[in-house]
Amino acid sequence: MNEQQKHEMVLETTHPSGAEEWYCPICGRRFMLSWPPEYKKIILNVGDERASHTGGKGGLSIGEFQTIEKEDLELPDQIRSSIEKILKDLDFDDPSSESPPDS
Repeated sequence: MNEQQKHEMVLETTHPSGAEEWYCPICGRRFMLSWPPEYKKIILNVGDERASHTGGKGGLSIGEFQTIEKEDLELPDQIRSSIEKILKDLDFDDPSSESPPDS
């Protein structure tokens, strides 16, 4: 029987904007999370994608998510560089600093 490893995410920082930075102390998975009404989740480091990550705060717990395999997990270089530029310019502590994409 193949048992999936279970890792628990830890809330590291809540930025003044309300965005939360979560990380996994076991594999290094890290993401930024903004709650509704403007929900956003940005993966900063994927960590161990085979592990089941859970976590919670204030009595609310996020459980296991079902994932599906994709044939091609690599992003094209042009998309990757665009995402890296957006992340570099994004300031989670000042959401109004977001600039519109170049046309």
